[in-house]
Amino acid sequence: MVDWMEEAFEFRSWAELIPDALGVIFTNLSLQDRVTVIPRVCKSWANAVTGPYCWQEIDIKDWSSRCQPDQLDRLLEMLITRSCGSLRKLSVSGLQTESIFTFIAEK
Repeated sequence: MVDWMEEAFEFRSWAELIPDALGVIFTNLSLQDRVTVIPRVCKSWANAVTGPYCWQEIDIKDWSSRCQPDQLDRLLEMLITRSCGSLRKLSVSGLQTESIFTFIAEK
């Protein structure tokens, strides 16, 4: 009976999921995990987390109130670029330079 069950339930690797599906799954993780942990798991996860599906909504409001303006600008540039134009919602505070507003508007 065990042999039958093994044949009936073929297990597949996470690496076989299409990047868009992984990206949707990864949206449930924290920003810190998506930026620091997921890219180091394997190549397919790194590719998926750099895709636009993980970055349609960016919420860094809590973090942005505690960071330096230049750090905030760099992080926003990275995350907005990753969204590839699919950004729908941005929650952030403490923007101080006209250049970052221009960057956000253009992307």
